[in-house]
Amino acid sequence: MKLRNGFVVVLAAVFVMAATGAFAQNVLVNPGFESGLSGWTPFGNVYPEGPAWPFIPNSGNGLVSMFGNWWGVFNVSGMFQEFPASPGDTWEMSSFASFCSCDPMVGVGAPNNNWVVQKIAWFDASNTEIGGVESTILDATFAADVWHGSGTISGVAPAGTVKLQALILYLQPLYDGGAAHIDDVSLVHVQPVKAQSSTWGQVKALYR
Repeated sequence: MKLRNGFVVVLAAVFVMAATGAFAQNVLVNPGFESGLSGWTPFGNVYPEGPAWPFIPNSGNGLVSMFGNWWGVFNVSGMFQEFPASPGDTWEMSSFASFCSCDPMVGVGAPNNNWVVQKIAWFDASNTEIGGVESTILDATFAADVWHGSGTISGVAPAGTVKLQALILYLQPLYDGGAAHIDDVSLVHVQPVKAQSSTWGQVKALYR
């Protein structure tokens, strides 16, 4: 039996994905907050929520809400998970964020109004942060009552790295209000895997 062109394309795509590490798994514990904050280290005002209005998850039955600490000076609430890492490792992170029109974020975001970031931070053996990559995932310029996919940030661990932290941070410069909701966070260790040439031959043999 001959392979149809469409099926050949699908198989080729599968092998390309395997060769580029596209099958890498999310290493985070409880990434969708189905078990509250289990697996996460929170600080400041960070709370698990259930699936009742206005807390409608992006998926599943859990999410997290976070907001500022109301100190009147720049402050941060957040949560993180920590993993071993080595120089040259590539890691990717993504997440979903929203806020409710019933408790909206205000202003135009950084640096004078509240904003939320996802961040991969690298640490050396003395527990000193030696680098990182981050992106804004929410501020008042985003539409209310909608889940916003963050897109993926990617970073390569610098020399001296022994571990990383995957963080979601709510930054409050002064007294602005508004709660951010977070769901479905992903952290992936990108490890390219070479496709085995014999595997392609085995697949062809099945469809002759």
